[in-house]
Amino acid sequence: MGRLGRALEKGFELLASLKLAVVNILSLAASLTAGTFLESIYDTATAQYYVYRSVAFHILLGALGVNIFAVMVDRWPWKVRHTPFLMAHIGILMLLTGSWVTERFGLDGSMRVSEGETARVVESDFASLVLTEKDQVQKVSIPWIPPHVEFNPIVLSKKGIPYDLTVDQWISHAEPVYTFIPNVASEISTGALKIPTKPALHLKIEGGPMRITQEFWLWTGDASFRVVPMGPARFALGESLKPKVGHPSISFIPQAKGGLSYQAHTSDGKVKKETLASTVVRGAVIQPGWKGGVKLTVLDWVKDAVPLASFKPSRVQYGQGAPPSAIHVISGRGGEGAESWLGWGDRAVLHTAKGEVEIGYFPHRVVLPFGVRLDRFHVSHYEGSLDPSAYSSDVTVEAQTSELKSLTGKAAERQLTISMNEPLSLNGISVYQASYEDAQPRPVVSIFSVNRDPGRTLKYFGSLLIVLGAILLFAVKYRKAKIR
Repeated sequence: MGRLGRALEKGFELLASLKLAVVNILSLAASLTAGTFLESIYDTATAQYYVYRSVAFHILLGALGVNIFAVMVDRWPWKVRHTPFLMAHIGILMLLTGSWVTERFGLDGSMRVSEGETARVVESDFASLVLTEKDQVQKVSIPWIPPHVEFNPIVLSKKGIPYDLTVDQWISHAEPVYTFIPNVASEISTGALKIPTKPALHLKIEGGPMRITQEFWLWTGDASFRVVPMGPARFALGESLKPKVGHPSISFIPQAKGGLSYQAHTSDGKVKKETLASTVVRGAVIQPGWKGGVKLTVLDWVKDAVPLASFKPSRVQYGQGAPPSAIHVISGRGGEGAESWLGWGDRAVLHTAKGEVEIGYFPHRVVLPFGVRLDRFHVSHYEGSLDPSAYSSDVTVEAQTSELKSLTGKAAERQLTISMNEPLSLNGISVYQASYEDAQPRPVVSIFSVNRDPGRTLKYFGSLLIVLGAILLFAVKYRKAKIR
């Protein structure tokens, strides 16, 4: 036997050795312990990034499969007494294969449906940058990384996208920061999305019992910016607030010639009115007469403004309460062209050297072969409490007649109830009742978890073989001991 033969023999002995199995199993146990710890301290996404979806963990699983296969080959030729051993080892290989198939081709996402509406689209936790030009749509996956991990810019031309665009910034959990700019620059951030141009007012408040200093914007183009509460006080632009006892307020009304008038109410009912000319609005200091010597300073006044959103890291960076991610896209690698921040579900139009292109930052979406219409949502509570004890959804499954007949063997509509313990299962797709959006007088929005597990059969059969192999092994040993 030559050197190559001896090297191959020693290599095979190593792959089939008990030492490799012990090291591999201990490494997997340590990885699972670390993953459980990370998930309990941080969240599932962090544990998946560092452990469950890491290259090292997949190498360990692959090494386990190779080790088990090599051990089986090492026992060749197999005899009847090897049956329990083979069953258990084949079961483990099937379990590993089924897990890989599910990870590679499976579906795990959510679907939000309001009463009377039909949903077909499932959204997963994976994000994509979607580029649209005329009828051409291209997608680039944006991998999730935990906070404080350095982000490597994604150059789209290296991904086969024919645009000089770069994703240069990423925030794992982001909260928006809004500013407002004159309409002449709106095409940079909004383009053809036609966001309305409305008056915007940038204020700074100082003083009060808590001696606070805070800046904020008012904008008439959106209800959440038109009236802004801040503690007991309320601020409004383009809308006259009615006075309330114990609640100071101030209303700003734009004037025809570019000026601004305001009417301030104190908590005890006193009123102060004044009109500011367009030449003195910016930088004006307003004393509304509130307790604690509150002072308002007009930092900026834009008569025709559009919102420009940027993002910063959220104060909550881990757990269920952490908001979704955001990215920053630039045209030109040095940022010499257009740029835009995109939050989860946002769109924008960028001007590149090759023309306009619409971009969007969306979760990865899968269209189901059937639709789910929510007819009515039901929720019951524990007696004397607002905590839900159970909830369910009356739904109608909709599809083309041929589609639904192939799925269910029935007509084009099928009415049923999805509850916490009774999912809808069609064509390998399971729809579970996951949650709902609370509202008054009752909830009308249901949230479903949608799952497709193509490796389930392999995993179930593999688990069965492992159990049967173990039982048979103990039975054979028991029989031998009884004979002795």
